[in-house]
Amino acid sequence: MKRQLFILATLALASGLFLSAAAQANPAQEVLALALKAYADRQRLAGPLPDLAISKAIEVQDFLMMNLAPDYGSVAGYQRDSGTDGALLSTVLLENMFTTSGATLHRARDSNPSVELELLVRVGSERINKADTLAAVAAQISEVLPAVEVRDQLLVATQRLDSAALIAINGGVRYLVLGRPLVVPSSITVDDWAGVFAAHLFQKDGKTVSHGSGLVTGTDPLQAALELKQLLQKRGRFLKAGDLLALGSIGPAVEPDTNGRFEASFETPFGSGRVVFALR
Repeated sequence: MKRQLFILATLALASGLFLSAAAQANPAQEVLALALKAYADRQRLAGPLPDLAISKAIEVQDFLMMNLAPDYGSVAGYQRDSGTDGALLSTVLLENMFTTSGATLHRARDSNPSVELELLVRVGSERINKADTLAAVAAQISEVLPAVEVRDQLLVATQRLDSAALIAINGGVRYLVLGRPLVVPSSITVDDWAGVFAAHLFQKDGKTVSHGSGLVTGTDPLQAALELKQLLQKRGRFLKAGDLLALGSIGPAVEPDTNGRFEASFETPFGSGRVVFALR
């Protein structure tokens, strides 16, 4: 099945979705091949990816997700991210990227993982697609989930914040470890969302390795959800009930160089939660 998907992707690339090799070198096809290998091998790329326009990087991302589907499942949500220029971008979250508190996660071969305390919410209704105000967005979010995201560092240092490269490699997203969902009451207002969203990450000796209050971008959570929804709609994608939206990191990402147990604590206007995981 995986081979069939790869062949399908290659044929589509060669048939005109990207510039043909007969016309000129095809960097998009090269990027797809490199991204597939890096993601499968969990190994940092040997050099920078060829430069791509954002539109081509999105096409590469789509084919990458199609090829990952046999192992990682279908689309379960999306993540809001940004590159060095501050431009918004989105990565795709697949079903089998998610695991529950208590999981043991395996490192990539040659680099430390990037670990983030993530603000993750669940879409309560497809009516969010018509939302154009913060109040309308708030009415369509049913849960906040304590979450820790683990990414593989697949890009070379000079490209780690390059928008097109991040899109093409899907941000290197590998795992999201989830705690107990916190229900958002239907009576919640925009003002309630203005409360504190704080998180701490502790390693096994109790040392704090990351912490923060609010999204590191300084963006309001509802505004982040609205912007992600709008960005997806520009790509022709619409949200459905149950979709998960990763709105950004609470506190800086860290790259643990030790294995063992980690624990994250979360405080939100809708309750508190924790996530426990181990790196091996």
